[in-house]
Amino acid sequence: MTSDNEGDIPNAAEPTADALTAVFGEAAPSTVFSEPIQVGDDFVITAVAWERAGGFGFGGGEGTNDGDSGRGSGGGGGGWSQGRPVAVIRITPAGVEVKPVIDITKIGLTLLLGILGVWRAFRKESSSR
Repeated sequence: MTSDNEGDIPNAAEPTADALTAVFGEAAPSTVFSEPIQVGDDFVITAVAWERAGGFGFGGGEGTNDGDSGRGSGGGGGGWSQGRPVAVIRITPAGVEVKPVIDITKIGLTLLLGILGVWRAFRKESSSR
């Protein structure tokens, strides 16, 4: 069984790709690496990690054939994009250095949540005795 609209599916690929590029941006080196900044004889470049996600929704409804009114609803949307520095690249006449950027806040929150999880597990276990 075929649909009359089957020929439209390959034609939808390009507009879909264009729409996603407009929303999320095009992947390019400038997305990850900054322009070099000259400091004396040295050049500094930052490197960034990007996380992006999108969402959408749909709708539905219900009804009966016996004259009762039906119901329906729907909607959607959403998405986010976040960048964080991961390294500083320093180019000197003597060579290249890559220094990682350490996110102390992320490490601290992870440690705190880990300790909280262990504390809750021990508390739950001791209260069940």
